[in-house]
Amino acid sequence: MFVLGLNIGHNSTACLLKDGKIITCVSEERFSRIKNHAGIPFAGIDYILKSNGLEIKDLATIVLDDHYPIINDPKFVKQFLESYIRKPLHKRILSKIGYNYPNFYYNYNLMKNPRSSNKKRRNEVRNYLARKLNYPIEKIILIDHHYAHALAPCFNLNKNQKTLVFTLDGEGSGTCATVNIFDGKNLKRIAMTDKSASLGYLYAITTIILGMKPLEHEFKVMGLAPYAKTEKVKEVYEELRKIIWVDSLKFKSKFNMPFVDNYLLDKMKFVRFDTLAGAVQMLTEELTLEWIRNAIKATGIHNIALAGGVFMNVKANQRIANLDEVQSIFVMPSCGDESNAIGSCFFGYRELNKDKNINFRAIEDLYLGPECDNKDLEDYLKKNKLKNYTVKKVKKINKEVAKLLAEGQIVARCSGRSEWGARSLGNRAILANPSDPETIRILNETIKDRDFWMPFTPSIIEDDAHKYIKNPKKIKAPYMTLTFDSTKLAQEHLSAAMHPYDFTLRPQIVYKNWNKGYYDLIKEFKKLTKIGGILNTSFNLHGEPNVLTINDAIHTLDNSALRYLAIGDYLIKKN
Repeated sequence: MFVLGLNIGHNSTACLLKDGKIITCVSEERFSRIKNHAGIPFAGIDYILKSNGLEIKDLATIVLDDHYPIINDPKFVKQFLESYIRKPLHKRILSKIGYNYPNFYYNYNLMKNPRSSNKKRRNEVRNYLARKLNYPIEKIILIDHHYAHALAPCFNLNKNQKTLVFTLDGEGSGTCATVNIFDGKNLKRIAMTDKSASLGYLYAITTIILGMKPLEHEFKVMGLAPYAKTEKVKEVYEELRKIIWVDSLKFKSKFNMPFVDNYLLDKMKFVRFDTLAGAVQMLTEELTLEWIRNAIKATGIHNIALAGGVFMNVKANQRIANLDEVQSIFVMPSCGDESNAIGSCFFGYRELNKDKNINFRAIEDLYLGPECDNKDLEDYLKKNKLKNYTVKKVKKINKEVAKLLAEGQIVARCSGRSEWGARSLGNRAILANPSDPETIRILNETIKDRDFWMPFTPSIIEDDAHKYIKNPKKIKAPYMTLTFDSTKLAQEHLSAAMHPYDFTLRPQIVYKNWNKGYYDLIKEFKKLTKIGGILNTSFNLHGEPNVLTINDAIHTLDNSALRYLAIGDYLIKKN
């Protein structure tokens, strides 16, 4: 039984479920090379079908969340700015940023009052997909945006206990937050907040005010926050508490939060950039903590799961995980809208097995995309000449890469299936020695072009996790979804792969049975340095999606100061 789940909005994604297990998941940006590509993921769908030997008729159903209708039209950007982004500030900034949504636009008439047009929107999406994919319209199902968010983590929840599932984002289907109970099969919503009280909107518009891209650079605001002076942050935080607060299981606000830019421009005119970042981060943490505490108290359920774009905020997730009331926590990997394709698969599988006990299986590693191996490189070399490069096959590639890292070299790695989601998990990664602070300067100035305040992160082998992170609840952390306080040893061994101001780590714990090649590489590095982790950052140029193919990898090598690239058993060196 095959189910195709789609997200056709921000960072569009296609996902395939087979008999209760997610087997393939890819985001369209990796194929189009357009960061956060929005629209129907046609390339992703094509890859999923071909790589699994399927035709469209083999799918039992197609499920997607309730997004605005999507139609190919070159007038999109103008229409988007005129209809959806109504405030002059938004128009000016988004025009300057130059958002590029290549193959669709939002239907203006339906967007004027999306809730009252819900049925028409759904029909338009279903008709369009049925026509484009040559698939029966009666087999295409649309579900609520936040329902898809809430279902995404359910693959990994205990079937024999109740779990509180929280969703929190800017908005979707007119909603910005929900509280749900998952009983092992069914999901019941017990509270929801209208988008007018959206904490996610406040964070996104703060990102705009600070001169960065909303829906992309919120992590930069989070990274900046620890540098602010606590006393100043608290003053601004107290002001922000007056405009948005928690009332039992809902958020409430003084005015419509999608238009909070007027307030921010007026009240925060002379507030330092780092102070504003710190205050909004503090507000996010305090409100989510209060909201989750209230839900636990109201239901008596102490096992929780988090989904939706706001929970990409790893610092807030750390504080939530540390709550005394929380017994267990699962944060959905890459829990922005891209994960709704996974939630849609869960819904489709459950619907097709209504009268049966559904046997869904936990998502473990996220290596769910296209392969990259020796044959791919050999085929590439036959078709393309690599000028100014030396290519050699290495018998023990992991040992060779570890030696280079120990010597202070920076090495890119393109190996095995690509990881799904926003985080590099070693298969499409730039690797470096985590103990040398000079690494940060080299990476930023010659390859990544990152903001100076942003931290890098470590991949740590499972054997050594206890040496580097303080984790009294033994929370599993294979996906880089939350931060931990570091140990003294970590501050010595991993100084270049942690936040330089508050010394927190956002680790990927590497399990041998999930990725033996990457585990062995770090193990070889440890033999040489006694350090059980390496610095891992995404393999891409600034502003581009992470690499997918060998062609993408060579492009990044050509256009940066990278000197070494490991592909399968081959090492490529720039002369």
